[in-house]
Amino acid sequence: MSDIRDPTVFDLSIREPVDATGLTRYLLDRVQWRERSFNPVIQPEVTPVTDSLLLKHELILYHCGDPYQPDWNVKAWIWRFTLTLTVLGRDPERVHRICAYLNRQIALWPYMGPTPFGKVGRLVSNPGFESGSSGDIASSKSVVAWTSSKLVQAASPRG
Repeated sequence: MSDIRDPTVFDLSIREPVDATGLTRYLLDRVQWRERSFNPVIQPEVTPVTDSLLLKHELILYHCGDPYQPDWNVKAWIWRFTLTLTVLGRDPERVHRICAYLNRQIALWPYMGPTPFGKVGRLVSNPGFESGSSGDIASSKSVVAWTSSKLVQAASPRG
């Protein structure tokens, strides 16, 4: 029988919210892109140089929604956030291969150890990428865009 006073069994400590953007960037930077001959530029948002970057690189844009705690959550360190990824490039086949590789790498995140920003516990929703419009991101008509929105559950780091 466990003792309720034992903090290792019933850890109800309140922690800071998970840094979703920092966690995502850290994990995206750990992906071994060069193993597959990919060299994408990874950015959290569209910048004025997006069009010029697309001349020589594929571009991965990511956006993290606000972390929130699920209603059922008794553990104060568990958070969920939406992760929206957009992969842009000029070669549709290459963009598709990057999306497939990226999706596979994201599926491995729950099996990785903790990071300075927290730990991904599970992917609540992990759909594949779908073709989208690049009109609001890049001015070139030859750019293809693939997008996916995922729901990530992560734990904030122990402080």
